[in-house]
Amino acid sequence: MRDRWVAEIRELWGQREHSSLNDFADVAVREQFLPSLDVAIDVPVTIFTPAQATDDVFLYLHGGGWIAPASGKHLGWAKRIAALSLNTVVAVHYRLAPEDKYPSALRDCAGVLRSMENWFTGRITIGGDSAGANLAAALYFFCRGRGERLPEKLMLNCGVLDLELEKHASMMRLGKDHPYNGIELLAFQRALYAPEQDLWSDPLASPAHGDLGSLPQTLVIVGEEDPLCDDGIDFAKRARSAGAPVKLHVGEKMPHGFHMQHSLVPQAAAAAEQEILALLKMTVDRSPPSS
Repeated sequence: MRDRWVAEIRELWGQREHSSLNDFADVAVREQFLPSLDVAIDVPVTIFTPAQATDDVFLYLHGGGWIAPASGKHLGWAKRIAALSLNTVVAVHYRLAPEDKYPSALRDCAGVLRSMENWFTGRITIGGDSAGANLAAALYFFCRGRGERLPEKLMLNCGVLDLELEKHASMMRLGKDHPYNGIELLAFQRALYAPEQDLWSDPLASPAHGDLGSLPQTLVIVGEEDPLCDDGIDFAKRARSAGAPVKLHVGEKMPHGFHMQHSLVPQAAAAAEQEILALLKMTVDRSPPSS
């Protein structure tokens, strides 16, 4: 039964064809394999390079509940952001649960990030949507814990940032019987990705439990009608209270993933996109703090 549900979700959510992939013809697209941190694992990536690319790179981690692959919609959005921001965008096709549970996806993303650090001399932004936002924030704490170079910026769009789903009011208010992002489905995905309950308070699986005061320049986007709304709002508020430079953008009356739904909610998607592009184009001081 579990495998049948996973297969159905992957078929519905992971469709690789999407009209947006035909937009922005001046953006070069290539597929490549890069090493994971795990030995003998090669990670597929899709690299979007705009014609007038800067030296900056955006490492993009797609959503899909840790169990579904990147869809054409995800890749079309990545191509759009590359064209508009002039960042090279590297979309990571990390390993999926339940075949590869935590920390496989995180270690794939960390391996790709290491390659990006060797290739690009500019600023690095890590970001994603939904489960991808979870991985983006977790990757920051992973790098910080290992004393490795940290990204200059984080982008967390409609993220699952706290695996203790049930403690957030919006999840319990909006998530029951939700058609595609409810508590039932998210708990199922959580069980496949991070089945041990002690992981739900581990910052590398549940980044809301990390040192939020250490975050770099960060953008958090939430939809007001998304069951995950309070998860993102609480994350942003606690990070700002701890002194981190975090900006919160709330899409009024918007659902999960509204930031890439330009054909359905054009004004709200455009407003979120404005914040996204402002983050990607932002100049961040890379010099170490004075002692």
